[in-house]
This record gives sequence, C-alpha cells and structure tokens, in this order.
Amino acid sequence: MLRTILIAAAVLAAVLAGAFWWLFMADSRAPAEAKGLLSLEDWRAQLPADASELPIEIRVLEIGRDKAPGFAARAGGFGTDWNTTYNSVQIVWPDKTLIVDGAIDAETAAGMKQSETGWAFDPAAYETLTAAMLAADKVLLTHEHLDHVMAVARHPDPEGLAPRLVLNAPQIAAMPLFTRGPLDPAIASIAPRLDGSVQQVAPGVIVIPVPGHTPGSQLVYIRLRDDGEFLLIGDVAWSLGAIETLTTRPVLTQYIVFDPNEDRTAVKAQLRALYDLMQANPDLAVIPAHDGDHIKALIAEGRLTEGFTPAP
Repeated sequence: MLRTILIAAAVLAAVLAGAFWWLFMADSRAPAEAKGLLSLEDWRAQLPADASELPIEIRVLEIGRDKAPGFAARAGGFGTDWNTTYNSVQIVWPDKTLIVDGAIDAETAAGMKQSETGWAFDPAAYETLTAAMLAADKVLLTHEHLDHVMAVARHPDPEGLAPRLVLNAPQIAAMPLFTRGPLDPAIASIAPRLDGSVQQVAPGVIVIPVPGHTPGSQLVYIRLRDDGEFLLIGDVAWSLGAIETLTTRPVLTQYIVFDPNEDRTAVKAQLRALYDLMQANPDLAVIPAHDGDHIKALIAEGRLTEGFTPAP
C-alpha cells in the first residue's frame, strides 16, 4: 500500500512539475536568428534629406501605473517586480505634434488592477491626453489592445479626433472589442491610412508592421534633429529585460491575458531581431511601452521628457 502511495505521489509531482515548466518556462526562448526581419538602414533611407524637418523631442505622459510579478512579463523572471506604466507618447516639431497610443481610461485601469500599493490612475493626465489628441497633427497606435486604445475608443470628441487617426486595417477592425458599447460612428467609419508596409507617416517618423502580438502591431521609429534615434515597440516585449534575455512572456500569461492569443513564434522572432538591432546599434533607444523603470531612466538621462507640451 505504501509503495502504491509513493508511486502515485511521484507521478503527481512529475505532472505538477511538468505543468509548472510548461506554463512558466516553456516555449519562451527566441530563436538563434531572425535575419532580415528589421533593418535600421531601410528606415534611415526614408528619412528626409533636410534635418530641419525632423522632430525636436519626444515626450511621455503617464496615465496610470501598476505593479506585477516579474515572471508575468518574462518567463523565468521570478523574484522581481514589473513596474508597469500606461502611457502615451508625444513627438514634437516646432509647429506640430504627433501622438502615439491612447493609453487607458479609469474604468479599464481599475479593471486591470494587479497591486493595491502599486496601482494608480491620473484623471488629469487622461484629460491632457484627450485634449492633446485634438491638437495633434496625427494619432497613431502601436497596436489594438485595450490599454493602448481607450482614449481613442472613448474619446469625448470622436468627430474631432477621427480625421487625425492614422491606423491600419486590423487596428480599426479590433476597435469595437474595447468600447463596451457601440463605437461612435465617426470612429467606426474611418478608413485605413496605413497600408501594411514600412512607411514614413511624418518627417522622421516611420511605422514598421510587426504582426504577432496582435495582427495590427507595429513599431514606430523616430529620428530627432539632434540625431537621437528611438524605437517604440509597443508590446512586442513588456520589459527591456525580455529582449536582453531573449525571453518572451510565459505561456500562462498568454492564456490568462490575451484573447485571441498572440502568435508566439512571430513574437519570439521579433525579440531576436530587436536584440540583434540593439547589439549593432547601442545608441538606439528601444522602448517597450509598459517598462516603467526603463522609461524613467530615459527621462532621467534627458533622452525623453516627462509630460506633454501645450499645442504649438
């Protein structure tokens, strides 16, 4: 009898260990290579010849923040915290601005809360964002998940915002999923203004489609007048550490958070391509949208500026 119990316990332990490995560690490593996936030279080739046309600074407005275990953002990241930020980016020229991402609204932020001590939402910052969108020349999205689109999907002046939206077809198609009610006709009826290719949308701002995390995911490359180069990667990775360790989110996170699931094979290849790009171009600032610590460090270094500027 004791032998049977011991065998059963051993089998159960093996099953639990296997389940733990699959949910928290498996299928997370980037491939050995991803040649040709990303090309900084190709993006630079689209830049205007006249450097005076380039933007002068990049600003980040935090709408909310939270804290979660590090292993949620990177398989194997046990014993660490992931300081999550929900933000929007403003690219500034002397005479215009461009906004990237619509962050999160109060209702959505509360529904996604992970930490009683780390969570916060800033209503004044959200109002600043919605006003800045109406003053912007263009508004882009890195991808179509709810924590990046809410100031678009629930904007208080959809008719004023709609002409400024520069979105791709998958982003527009996914928008109704995140409104919790009818999408305003002014937003619902917009046509895609991005065609799925690598294209310059403003002087010094280039979008690079990277379907995987979502069908409409894209990177945003920015070249400033002072030669600073930046790459907004949305949620290809949730932390810079995921790129540095070539390790994506655990399978458990995918099952709990994403509906539909992301294309893990594509995301892992993108991680490898981003890693290789960073190794070859150490001055390129690669910015995961939710890496609060990394964004704070770039602000402290003076490479990013905190808060939005008033309309030019």
